[in-house]
Amino acid sequence: MKEGKKAADVEKALQHWTSSVIDPQLKPVQAKTRQLAEAALSLASSLESRCREFIRNTKYDMSGLGDSRRLRAAMALNRVSGEIVTASGDFLKSSPNESISKLETSITRLLRAAGSSYNESVKAMASHYASERGWLRAEIEGLQRINHQTSQFRTRTRDITSIRDQIQERSKTLVENLTTLQNLENSHVQLEKEIHQLAYNEGSLLEAIERIESNSEIRALNAKESELKALRKRLLNEEMSRLGGLFTKVLSLHQRGEVHIHLQAIEVLTRYVKTPLTTLAKESDGYPELTDSLEGVCESIESNRLPLGEKKARKTLERAKRIINGSLRPIQKEAREAFAARSQILRSPKVRKLRSQRSDLRAEYTRSRASKQSLESKMKSIAEEASSLKAQAKTHLDTIDELAMKNFNKGVPRELREEVLSLTH
Repeated sequence: MKEGKKAADVEKALQHWTSSVIDPQLKPVQAKTRQLAEAALSLASSLESRCREFIRNTKYDMSGLGDSRRLRAAMALNRVSGEIVTASGDFLKSSPNESISKLETSITRLLRAAGSSYNESVKAMASHYASERGWLRAEIEGLQRINHQTSQFRTRTRDITSIRDQIQERSKTLVENLTTLQNLENSHVQLEKEIHQLAYNEGSLLEAIERIESNSEIRALNAKESELKALRKRLLNEEMSRLGGLFTKVLSLHQRGEVHIHLQAIEVLTRYVKTPLTTLAKESDGYPELTDSLEGVCESIESNRLPLGEKKARKTLERAKRIINGSLRPIQKEAREAFAARSQILRSPKVRKLRSQRSDLRAEYTRSRASKQSLESKMKSIAEEASSLKAQAKTHLDTIDELAMKNFNKGVPRELREEVLSLTH
C-alpha cells in the first residue's frame, strides 16, 4: 500500500469529486423539492391549525346539544379533526430539505390518514357543518395536488437521484474496502514480525537441543530408549499380536459384568494393556502372573465363555499357549537389561538435568511450532480476504467511473483513480 496515503484521504477526495460532478445537476432538483416541501408544510400547518379550531368549537357544541343528529355530527367532526391534527403534527416534523422520495412518502402518509378519517366521518356529519366539511375537503384536495406534482417530479428526476445514490453507495463501500485493506495490511505486517521472531526462537531451541544431544551420556541414553522402543514394538506386533485387543475386550466385558475373571488376573491384564514392556520386565523369570492370567483366558475361550469365533479363537489360543510355554523369555531378558542400563545412565544427576532440560526445550519448540502454524494460517486467511477486497474495490471504482461518464460525461480523474488503486497494491 502506498506510503502516506490513507482510506480517509480517498474518502475526502471522492466526496469532493462527486460533489463537483453531481451537485450542478442536483441543485435545480433540490430547489424544486424544497419548493414542494414548503408548500406541503404550509398546507399541513394550515390544516392542523384549523382542525384545532374545529376541536374547540365542537367541544363547545357538544356540551349543550340535545339534538342527537347534531351531536353525532359534532362528535364526527371532533374525531376527524383530532386524527388530522395528529397526522399533520407528524408531517410537520419533517425537514424541507428531505429527498423527493421521502417527501412524497410523507405527503402520501398524511393524505392517507386525513382522507381515510374524513371519508369515515363525512356521513355522520350529514347536513351539519357544511362549511367545515367543504374546507376540509378543499385542504385535502390541495394536498392531493401537491402530492401529484411531487410524484410527477420524482418520476422525472428519478434517474439522476438514483445515479447519485448509486455513486454515493459505491463510494461508501469502496472506502470501507480500503479501510479494511489497511487494517489487514497492518495485521499482516505484525504477523510477519511475530512469525520471524518465532522462527528465530525455534532455531535457538533446536541449537540448544542439539547441544544436549551431542553429549555422550545423552547419546547412550537415546540408544537405550531406542532399544526399549524397538523391544516394545516387537512385543506388541510380534510376540503378543492378537492378545492386546483381547486383553482390552476381556477388561471391558468384565467391567460390564458379562464375563467373570479373577480380580488378580484383571489387575495383571490392566498393567499389560497400559505398560506391556515395563510390566513384563518387572515380572519374575518366566512371567508367572501373565502365564496364570493367560491360562484363565484360554480356559474361558475353550469353554466358549469368551466367544471369539472359530478361526480367531484358534489363532489366539496358539499365540497364548506359545507365551505360556516361554516364548517371551528372550524379550523379557533383553528388556530387563535395557531398563537396567537406562537406569544406570540416569543415576547421573547431570544426565537427569540434561534430559529434563531437553524435555522442556522440546515442549517449548512444539508450542512455538504450533503458534507459528496458527499465525501462518491467519496470514493465509488475511491474504485471501485482501485479494477479494482488492477485486471488489476495483469493481466499485470501475462502476463509479462508468456511471459518472455515462450520466454526467465526467469520469473519475486519473490522479484519484491512481490514488485508489495504489491502496490496493
